[in-house]
Amino acid sequence: MTFDPGYVFFEMVRIYKENYSVNNKVVICNEGTTRSMKTWDFFHFLYIYYDHNRNKNLDCYCLRETLSDCRDFTFKEFRDCFTEMGVWDDNKCTTSPKPNYKLFGNNIYFRGLVDSSEGYPSDILFINEALENQNKSKVDGLRMRCRKLIVFDWNPKYTQHWCFDMEGQPNTFFTHSTYKNNQHLQKSIVKEIEGYCPWDFRDLQLPKKEDRRPNIENLKNNTADEYRWLVYGEGVRAAPIGLIHKNVTYIEKFPDLDYWYGMDFGFTNDPSTIVKTTIEGKKIYFELHCYEPTETPDVLDGYMKKRGIEKHKQITADSSDKYSNEHGTVEMVKDLRNKGWKISKVSKTKNNFYWLTKLNEYHIYIIINDLSHFAKKEQQNYTWREINGISINQPIDKWDHFWNAAKYALMASLQDYSFNYQQ
Repeated sequence: MTFDPGYVFFEMVRIYKENYSVNNKVVICNEGTTRSMKTWDFFHFLYIYYDHNRNKNLDCYCLRETLSDCRDFTFKEFRDCFTEMGVWDDNKCTTSPKPNYKLFGNNIYFRGLVDSSEGYPSDILFINEALENQNKSKVDGLRMRCRKLIVFDWNPKYTQHWCFDMEGQPNTFFTHSTYKNNQHLQKSIVKEIEGYCPWDFRDLQLPKKEDRRPNIENLKNNTADEYRWLVYGEGVRAAPIGLIHKNVTYIEKFPDLDYWYGMDFGFTNDPSTIVKTTIEGKKIYFELHCYEPTETPDVLDGYMKKRGIEKHKQITADSSDKYSNEHGTVEMVKDLRNKGWKISKVSKTKNNFYWLTKLNEYHIYIIINDLSHFAKKEQQNYTWREINGISINQPIDKWDHFWNAAKYALMASLQDYSFNYQQ
């Protein structure tokens, strides 16, 4: 067996040995850059822990936000790690319907957080890429049912998250690691990560960025990226530069107020989005109810009924609603009206920049539900476009599907929108 773990493994062993007791479980938060070995080092730790606790029928749950991501990434990392160690055994693994692995008479389960109930009693709980999760109450339920050790890991790609609030809590310990802690990392990957650095490496210890000299080579190669270097090179918490909507809070419940919907059409590749909306003073609330392609009005009609969207409620939709395929041309708004929905096209009398800045006049509240992780991903990636390092008043369109539906809902409210069923 080849067993050559990294820094995080030895830190976890030390922390657990020094702090675990029957009446005192341990929480470890492994925060660090990409390729720092923190995820593999958890699997190294688990192997040794199970080896020292054979045939005790212990349960470890390895979770990521969705089962799909857990299967495609976390479970794959687990298999790759054990294969590299020379201990992987196909006979101990089942993958259908969900991945499980038997090790030294103990159990390892791979699951999705959004797909789970709170009924996972565990001895060890591992939440991979924990910053993907916004539903703290669900994690709290799983933590409560864990008996020995809880481990989180993440890249610090945000500046605000409930995970950061764990610092200073009883029997909770943070580790920090970077790609330099990975003795196995290929030089080509090191070169790619270090290509993000916008500063001269000799000046990185200087606390003020303005005192650091620029990295001429990376700037010349057009690879320098301050945000990516801070997060993936130094492991420092950072927000994407040029974030459009910063004033956002995630809450558990939609307020008891009248509401309406905004809708953006996605058709085949991009997702269609439906956002439940209400406004209270300078507070605006959004709850995402659709985030998937809907190629035809029939598909969208069935989805809306399934989500419990009410036909008597106002829906303001994208005016670009025509779609052509091999079966002809459909007009989404017209066909949805024929199916009984109270829907109308938005009136785009002002440009996109106006409405994005208008939305920022409100404190934005996003409701946590089964789709809110899509809204979170867009919120933390939707940025202004830059040209030669200068931000311009033009958003990057990739992360705008949720925000388009939200924008249309706001437009309907502020324009005192009346429905034109002949439109």
